[in-house]
Order: sequence, then C-alpha cells, then structure tokens
Amino acid sequence: MRIKCAFMLQRTFYHHICWSLGDGQFFIVQIVNNFVEINDYPTDISIESIATMGKADQTGSYKGSDKLRPEEMIYHEMLDAILDRRLEPGMKLVEEDLAKTFGVSRARIRATFLQLAHDKLINLVPNRGAFVAEPTIDEAIEVFSARRMIEDGVARKVATSMTDERAAQIKAHLDREHDAHHRGDHRAAIILSGEFHLLLARLSGNLVIEEFLERLILRTSLIIAMYESPQPVDCSHSEHDQLLNALLSGDPDVAAAEMSRHLDAIRDRLQLQRPKPGKTDFASIFGRVPTSEAS
Repeated sequence: MRIKCAFMLQRTFYHHICWSLGDGQFFIVQIVNNFVEINDYPTDISIESIATMGKADQTGSYKGSDKLRPEEMIYHEMLDAILDRRLEPGMKLVEEDLAKTFGVSRARIRATFLQLAHDKLINLVPNRGAFVAEPTIDEAIEVFSARRMIEDGVARKVATSMTDERAAQIKAHLDREHDAHHRGDHRAAIILSGEFHLLLARLSGNLVIEEFLERLILRTSLIIAMYESPQPVDCSHSEHDQLLNALLSGDPDVAAAEMSRHLDAIRDRLQLQRPKPGKTDFASIFGRVPTSEAS
C-alpha cells in the first residue's frame, strides 16, 4: 500500500500523520515552536517504512545512542559534514545513497532532511530533491543584520543582570574556546563561537530569542564555511574577551556597542564582495588550444 504522509516536526521529536492525496503531491507540515510551514516534497512513503520510524532498525543498521535517536545522530553528522565542506554548497543529497550509507530506512533520511531544511542548511526542491544550501551574499548580509538587531538587546539584558555565577559560566566557556584555538581545531572553534552567543541569549532569560538566535547561528556557520577568507573567520576569542569585559561593566550601552563591533568584525572578515566578471577563457573550460582560423 502506498500513501502520502505529512510529518509534523517538533524541536526534539517527530510526529507524523498520513492520508491519501489525489493530486500527486506530498505535503510536509512542519510544526516547530508553534510555527507552521507547509512545503511540497514530491516523494512517496510506504506504510511499512512509516510503521518503523519510531522503532530501532532490525538490520544491523545505524541505531544512534541511548540519548539521541538515529535521525538526530544523522543530523549532527551531516551538519558536521556541511560545516567541514565535505558536503559542498549546492551538492545534491541522494536519499537512497544516504540511507545505505547510514544503514537506515529512507524514511529516517527524510526526517533528517526536514530538520536540516527547517534550519536552512539544505533546500528541498520539488521534483528535484534535496541540496545543500547556498546562501547568497545578500542572505549573508541579512543574517548578520538580523543578529545585530537581536543581540543588541541580548547584550543589554545580560549586562544589567550580570552576577558572579553568570560571569563564571561565560569565563568557563571562553576557556574552552581558547583551548580549541590553541589546538588548531577550526571546526570546534566555529561551533564554540556560536555556542558563546547562545549562552548569552540563554542568560538573557528569553527562550524565544534563544531559539530564534540558534537558527541564525546555524545559518551563520554555513555562511562562514562558504565565504570564509584564507584566514580563519570564526569569532575571535580575543573579541569575546573584550565583549565579556563590556558585559561586566554593567553598562548596557557599552555592552551593546561592543556586541555590534564584534558582529560587524565577523562579517567584514568574510569574502562577501561581488567579484567583477572577467573574460571567459573558453579554451580552458573545454580543454582546447585556440586557433586563429575558423574552419
């Protein structure tokens, strides 16, 4: 029996409801933090694969850990591969091949695709499939603009509510950042840099801001991976030290100004300039030696 299925995606677990549709379209309903998105995704799912989504695979396949479901484990592995550029921007993600790679059903790969798409890390294109996202220069600028507006308020709130305990939390995190830099672990440095900003959002006490900023930081990490210059572009740990000093001052204006300078510095270290189109070297493209005569 073949049916059409709509997944309702929540932050930490998946639900799904299924029904038959006569128009040949597969509707994905994403429900995340009470926001609903509906997208077309042209694929069929068998009732047998749906029945096994919440169960462990019985074929010696990818089972994850006691804390994370297979979809979550696969999500993190694919996220790492995207940030490491092992999965290049624009690369097509073949559902069947990934299912074989991880030893899981295609339904689990689809569930992983939904979370990655929700986080704007991949694009689901009707009648074509899934592709690693390719944020444009304009999108990159907009993401940093959004973060600047949001994190201005975060910095102000944290500065006016700073305690010794909160300062110790931030300093402990900065120690981990310094260690990653000293070890030359670029990927860990990018992740820890993002987590530093999430920690500040958490300390602001606004869950909605924290969740929204988490998505923006994931997109920022993809943007950094795509547009980074030859020099590392993750948040400078020295800039985070300066930001901590501004927060410890207790002055919201000082903290907000330092946060803005910091985010602008990250953006400015990226290669976001539009290159001027040059002369196309067709001989090089087609591997031929140009001649002066036409035949």
